[in-house]
Amino acid sequence: MSPKTPLLVLVLLFASFSLSLSRNYQKYSLSPHQTSYDLHGQYYHYKSLNGRLSSRTSSPSSSPQVFNVDDFGARADGTDDSQAFSKAWKRACSSNKEGVVLVPKNKVYHLKPIKFSGPCKSYVTLRISGVIKASPRRSDYEKDRRHWIQFEEVNNLRVEGGGTINGNGRKWWQNSCKINPALPCKHAPTAVTFDGCNNLVVANLSIGSLGAGNSEAVVSNVMVNRAKFSGTTNGVRIKTWQGGSGYAKNIVFQNISMRNVSNPIIIDQNYCDQNGPCHEQASAVQISNVIYSNIKGTSDSKVAVKFDCSKSFPCKGISLRNVDFVSEGDGESVEASCENVWLNRIGRVSPRCT
Repeated sequence: MSPKTPLLVLVLLFASFSLSLSRNYQKYSLSPHQTSYDLHGQYYHYKSLNGRLSSRTSSPSSSPQVFNVDDFGARADGTDDSQAFSKAWKRACSSNKEGVVLVPKNKVYHLKPIKFSGPCKSYVTLRISGVIKASPRRSDYEKDRRHWIQFEEVNNLRVEGGGTINGNGRKWWQNSCKINPALPCKHAPTAVTFDGCNNLVVANLSIGSLGAGNSEAVVSNVMVNRAKFSGTTNGVRIKTWQGGSGYAKNIVFQNISMRNVSNPIIIDQNYCDQNGPCHEQASAVQISNVIYSNIKGTSDSKVAVKFDCSKSFPCKGISLRNVDFVSEGDGESVEASCENVWLNRIGRVSPRCT
């Protein structure tokens, strides 16, 4: 059986996925007027996070300036369009007005590894209405086998649209040692990487590989809104390595539908990328203040919700609101597995931790 395709991630393999974030998304406080809530005697506040993100959704004083990649030489004819995308980005990033880099619909653009760098003078939106497809030639990644699309030091960034980012994941899976143990293990590029970005709004996001190599992670104020997952290995996922430090906090996953997903909701603080067991370490990336709201669909596995958190640094302030999963195909009930997590439930939540 061929592996399912991973979705957009901070640190994972190439992917094929769609962006479905609307321009006017709703705020994600737990009730129309609620900016905080009580969990086991502790109070968690979301007013500051709401304020930052809601300010981004307000109508600008003037219309944003649109930079269509076609106007910078993109051809969408199967040849490399990386240079045109870079030119459009640089113009948008240097503009004093809010800039929109537009990828037109009904076209397929091919890109080699590309970096969108900041800081930018104003807000920047990457609006993907068409298809962005990764170069299938492995030789194009010799200079940097770690990244395909990379955003670096960009503040006030928004990625939206109804188009598709196709990472040509099958090309890499075919040559993966995880599929064929006889092959040598080599790094495959990450589909999309956000490095040093603040006030980020993007769709179909998994936050992963935090704390790798005993490093420090700093991730906060992230929202995933109105995403669709179909036939994927993971849905909304936060993954951290043992032995890391730092935090991942103030994260919201809301208004998400899933179909035939193996791991719909998962937090893994004990990630270990080796065949044998990893030595248990005392330190970990602290995960806190995570909201899962209005998430429904079908699970391809018996365990649809899994929180595998650290004994030393348990997950705190994890909230499930109107979450409902059944088994793919027969519609039977599924299960939840919860270890070392401070959990709060609001509305209908199925499955529940026992």
